[in-house]
Amino acid sequence: MAENGKIKVLLPGPLSYLGRRLMIKLLARPDVRLRVLAANRRSLGDFADSIPEVVEGDPLDREVLKRATEGVDVAYYPVRFLGTNPEFLKRRKVFPAMYRDACIEAGVRRIVFLGAHRLEDEENELLRTLIHIGEALSSRPDAIQTVWFRTGLDLGSGSLLFEALRNMVQKLPVLPTPRWMETRVPVIGVRDVLDYLIGAIYLPPGGSLVVEIGIEPLSIREMLAAMSRVMGLSRVFIPLPISAMRISPFVLMLLTPYSAFLASMFLQILETLGKTPGTFSTVRARELFPSIAPAPFEVAVARAVEAIEHEQVISRWTDSIPTVYRSDLEEEISRSVFRDVREESFAGIPPENIFRAVKSIGGEEGWFRFNVLWRIRGLMDKLLGGFGDSVGRRAESDLRVGDILDVWKVIDLQENRRLLLEAHMKVGGKAWLEFRIVGDTLIQTAYHYPKGLMGRLYWFSMLPFHAFIFPDMIRSIIRQAGRVE
Repeated sequence: MAENGKIKVLLPGPLSYLGRRLMIKLLARPDVRLRVLAANRRSLGDFADSIPEVVEGDPLDREVLKRATEGVDVAYYPVRFLGTNPEFLKRRKVFPAMYRDACIEAGVRRIVFLGAHRLEDEENELLRTLIHIGEALSSRPDAIQTVWFRTGLDLGSGSLLFEALRNMVQKLPVLPTPRWMETRVPVIGVRDVLDYLIGAIYLPPGGSLVVEIGIEPLSIREMLAAMSRVMGLSRVFIPLPISAMRISPFVLMLLTPYSAFLASMFLQILETLGKTPGTFSTVRARELFPSIAPAPFEVAVARAVEAIEHEQVISRWTDSIPTVYRSDLEEEISRSVFRDVREESFAGIPPENIFRAVKSIGGEEGWFRFNVLWRIRGLMDKLLGGFGDSVGRRAESDLRVGDILDVWKVIDLQENRRLLLEAHMKVGGKAWLEFRIVGDTLIQTAYHYPKGLMGRLYWFSMLPFHAFIFPDMIRSIIRQAGRVE
């Protein structure tokens, strides 16, 4: 199967938090020929032209899977996507067996999967799903080898764990530590996870393997103390004699970019993984990968902090939320019921300056004069169970398809032509915000596709806000672009 001495590797879902980082590492290896499976080539952005082989289509389409797995030596299973909508959960249940069978039929030598530590009683649905995936993939050891990595929480710039720890340490000079913060959980640096995943390509043929990876389990309180030391912050920890599990999700939601659901799920994962330490063993990992020595916690934190300070964050946990540009999206937008269209001429200003200003909105830059109204809207979304605007942006100087931009997600970006954002908040249906450059005119359009009566009431209730923010936004973008030399 190896072509010109290169190992053919398949990576489905290459745009998740870990998937994107793994893709970059694989592209840099001269002995690997990478093939990715993506919903469409457009979603890959700037990577599309550097990837040797791209298979487009729905992974649940058997013909698509057949094309994707043909001639492959090693196939990764999609790396840790997050999703809560029923359609995504349904796909996650049926896809593992389909993927395994397609790999067997194509003669793939090995499937590599990153899962979670196994417990006797998995109470968390996400962890149960990861166990189900691992069992399905490894259920045919007679036909294909499976390398099943089991780990706890990933720590790296933009990871779920890192974002929670960093926000708590930054925002609270005094940190109450309820009993759940004493739960010791397995953790591992993202760089080390990638080393293991790549190392699995080069393992000798043999039977299926289960490999536990990570460093010695730490409590959340210990992690917070280490984070504060690395960041040079003096923090006071006050132990509480209660678990506070009822109020903790709400507090975590307010302090971090998490939604109420994600905060609750995060605490459930911690509680479940806290049962792991007695059974956690990395002996096999040391035997199979003697050259990999997982970094201590503080080293992994220092690497993540440095990446943020230098705006070198490759991916964020939000990348694992599976919403990308869809081929039917334009038709869906065209059916929107409500629109707010603004047009302004920018004659005499280069279009690239205008587009640079468009891409700078949100994050620390904010939303111009009525930034406070956007922040109020973000808080409202938080209290309604959404993510709010605390997610911010991955990097202040860079924007790409898939990025979260406060309360929006970048769906389409055509340099100096178009930026399309999809609402990442509760809007009573679906909503988009589009910026287009046509000649020397900037066109800003807000679209809303309401769901039922409440969706229509939502649009009308927002009209007073729109009257302030939308005219100011388009004019401020042009003013900002005009100041660029």
